[in-house]
Amino acid sequence: MATSKCIDWQFSGNKAAKEAAAASLGTYTSAIYALCDPNGKPILPPRSESPETSHTAEKAVVKAVICGTGNAYAPSIGLPVAKSAVAEYLNLSLPKKLKADDVFMTVGCKQAIELAVDILAKPKANVLLPRPGFPWDVVRSIYKNLEVRNYDFIPQKDFEIDLDSVRALADENTFAIFIINPHNPNGNTYSEAHLKQVAELAKELGIMVVSDEVYRWTVFGNNPFVPMGKFSSIVPVVTLGSISKGWNVPGWRTGWLALHDLNGVFRHTKILQSAREFLEINSKPPTVIQAAIPTILEKTPKEFFKKRGSFLKDRVDFGYSKLKHIPSLTCYMKPEACTFLWTKLDISFFVDIEDDQDFCNKLAKEKNLVVLPGIAFGQKNWLRHSIDMEASILEDAFERLKSFCESHSIEAKA
Repeated sequence: MATSKCIDWQFSGNKAAKEAAAASLGTYTSAIYALCDPNGKPILPPRSESPETSHTAEKAVVKAVICGTGNAYAPSIGLPVAKSAVAEYLNLSLPKKLKADDVFMTVGCKQAIELAVDILAKPKANVLLPRPGFPWDVVRSIYKNLEVRNYDFIPQKDFEIDLDSVRALADENTFAIFIINPHNPNGNTYSEAHLKQVAELAKELGIMVVSDEVYRWTVFGNNPFVPMGKFSSIVPVVTLGSISKGWNVPGWRTGWLALHDLNGVFRHTKILQSAREFLEINSKPPTVIQAAIPTILEKTPKEFFKKRGSFLKDRVDFGYSKLKHIPSLTCYMKPEACTFLWTKLDISFFVDIEDDQDFCNKLAKEKNLVVLPGIAFGQKNWLRHSIDMEASILEDAFERLKSFCESHSIEAKA
C-alpha cells in the first residue's frame, strides 16, 4: 500500500504570508512567552488577566443579545445606528462634521488599517510608516507588496515626528503618511501645533494622512488628545479607531474607518466607492457589538476613563522611577498615554547580550519576564515594557528586570 509520501499531492501550503507573519507582533510575543518556564515563578505580564471593562458596555451588549437587535446580518459597511453613533461621537471634537456615510465599521482597528491600505494603494505605490510603529501596518504592507518607507522621530523632543525625514522620503508614488496618535510604543500625544505641521507638510507633498487613534482614551498626561480630523480643511484625513483599548475589550473586534473629506476629494477620487466595494468582500464586525455601540459611546461614564487614566499614570510614574536605576535602559520621556514604557537598550553595558532580541529571549528564560524587542516595531535595540499590571506585580517585574541587567553587566562579569 502506497504511503502518503509516495503520492504527488497537488496541493501545498501557501507561502505568500510567510514574510508578513514573521513581522507580526503576535509572532514575537508567542515566541518569547514560549521561552518562559511554566513551572517556575509566575510569568509576567500575566496572559490570563485583563483590565475590567465598563459595566455600561457590558450591559449594552447583553441588552442587544436579549432584545435580538444584533442577531441579523449587518450591511457590509456597518449597522446604520453604529455608523451614526461613531460619527456623532467623533464630531464632538471636530469643526468639520462627519456624516454617517463617512464612517465604515470594521473588524477592529486591524481591519481598518487593511481597508485603508486596500482602498488607497495603487501600482508602484509607497507608504510612509512610523519607526517605531504598530507592526500590523508593516505586515499588511509587506503582504500587499507595497513599498514601505519608514520615517523617524526625535526622542529629545518628546518623540515629535521628524518632518525632515518625511520630506526626504516622499516622492510621486507616495500616497499617504500613517501616524499613530497617541503613539504606541513611544507613549506620546501630539500637540495641536505639531499635527497642523503634519497636515501642512502632507498638503505640500500631495498625500493624505491616515491617523490611527485607537489609544485616544488612554491619555493621562498634560498634553490633551487632538484628533487629526480637525485639520481636514487642510488635507484629506482618514481616521482609524476602535473600542478595544479605551474599553479594554480587544476581543470584541469592533472598530471603524472615518473619511474626513477635503472639498469632495474622497468622492471625486472614488475612495468612498472603493471602501464600500472592499467591505462587500471582507468580514464584518459582530452585529451584536455594533448594536451596542450607541450606548457604549454615549453612556459610558467619564469616571470610567478617569479611573483608568489614574491607574495608568500611577504605573507609569512607578516604572519610570525604577528605570532611572537601570543605567543600560534609557526612557527619553515619561509616557502621557498608552500602556507601555519605551526604552533604548545600550548593549555596551552587557558582556553577553547581542541585541534587543537576545536580551528579551534571555530575560524570558531566566526571569519569566516578557518584554518585547524594538525590532518588532521596526527599531532595533529598543524595548517595550508593559506597565498595565497591579502595583505589586509591576514591582516584581521591575525587580526581575533590574536583577537581570545587573547579572549580565560587564561589571558583574569582571
